[in-house]
Amino acid sequence: MRWINSQAIILLTLVLALPSNSRAENWPGWRGPTGLGYTSEKDLPLTWDGKTGKNILWKTPIHGGGKNNPEFATPGWSSPIVWGDRIFVTTATFPAGLAEKERRSSIAQHHILCFDAKDGKQLWDTEIPAGKIVVDNFYHGYAVPTPVTDGKMVFGLFGSGVLAAVTFQGDIVWREELPRLKDSDAGVCSSPILYEDTIIIPGLQELGLRALEKKTGKLKWEQQTKARNTMSTPVVLQIRDKLQLIHFAGGIQSLNPATGELLWNCKTPTAQSSPAFGGGLIYADVGRGGQQGAAVDPTGTGDVSKTHVKWQTRIEGAAGSSAIVVGTQIYRGSSSDLLRSLSLATGELLFEEKLAKLSPSSSPIATPEGRIYFASSGRTYVIQAGPKYEFLAVNDLGDGPDYASAAVSEGRIYIKGKSYLWCIGTK
Repeated sequence: MRWINSQAIILLTLVLALPSNSRAENWPGWRGPTGLGYTSEKDLPLTWDGKTGKNILWKTPIHGGGKNNPEFATPGWSSPIVWGDRIFVTTATFPAGLAEKERRSSIAQHHILCFDAKDGKQLWDTEIPAGKIVVDNFYHGYAVPTPVTDGKMVFGLFGSGVLAAVTFQGDIVWREELPRLKDSDAGVCSSPILYEDTIIIPGLQELGLRALEKKTGKLKWEQQTKARNTMSTPVVLQIRDKLQLIHFAGGIQSLNPATGELLWNCKTPTAQSSPAFGGGLIYADVGRGGQQGAAVDPTGTGDVSKTHVKWQTRIEGAAGSSAIVVGTQIYRGSSSDLLRSLSLATGELLFEEKLAKLSPSSSPIATPEGRIYFASSGRTYVIQAGPKYEFLAVNDLGDGPDYASAAVSEGRIYIKGKSYLWCIGTK
């Protein structure tokens, strides 16, 4: 069987494991319908150019952005999500005229915005009352978590410790201030995810995961952990006959997504990137600031640190983005402009390529025909998956910093930059 067919089967399996209210053409949350960066759509645009307008269907300004604004006034690094003909983004902006020192001690305004996918017209802008936590950290500002939607409401998480649910018309249904530790200048980087009637919030500091009722925002369950939580976003996976909530905190944890009960844990590694999954293995690496990666068999119980780690390897310069599994290989960008591919079975380095200005923070997207898009608001590389490096295209929007990841829906690619929300499609 050719690789392309086997990958299609893997993708189909992941899509079928989604809740019934998700559709493959939607991009409802962080890393899409599977939470792993896969899209079921083929024939996405291969080339585009921000200066000439090639394959740029539209671009629309995002408030708080702009080339002349200082870095701390950027609208945040959250990524866009798409449901039907609606695009949702979160932003965080400071009042005009604040000096940098003032911004460092102030709480930005929080916004959830809605755009028409057809032409980029802004339909509404809802300001969410901020919480009490001041975030004094450029990389981890107030609008880093990507929102999530179930097709009825949009849920936005912000660095000041606030989670809010709004309707598709922009009306606030509920708002909750989440418990936080005082030492929280690093903000919140993880994104919320949905499971059945709950919204699951990644651990805030040492407080562990929390599952809130979608309709009310009230607590359904919480998981206590002594390990400091990381910047990764959890994912719900169907593994054999069991759904598992895979979460990184002091290593890898698997929980029952309905109750928060711990199913198994692995002390290696303490990951900061989001999970990658394929071939029956979970891949995790430390991400920004670390050098360790590992593949773990997720079928055990209890402490599997000594029994289910299939391999470990050194990952130089792993970035804040996440890896992706395509076929039998892992693909991983780095903060040193390097793209690496590892064997999923062994961890062996298959190839390493220098790609100038490869985004260190935007996570890749894979299509059924084996294209991998390392897409960002700066420079985007497109490669063909395979045992050897195969270059397909390089594109540039020139709207960095390039920390947000792309969304895919109805043959279009949506990218949030510093100044604009971009829609890329074949003209």
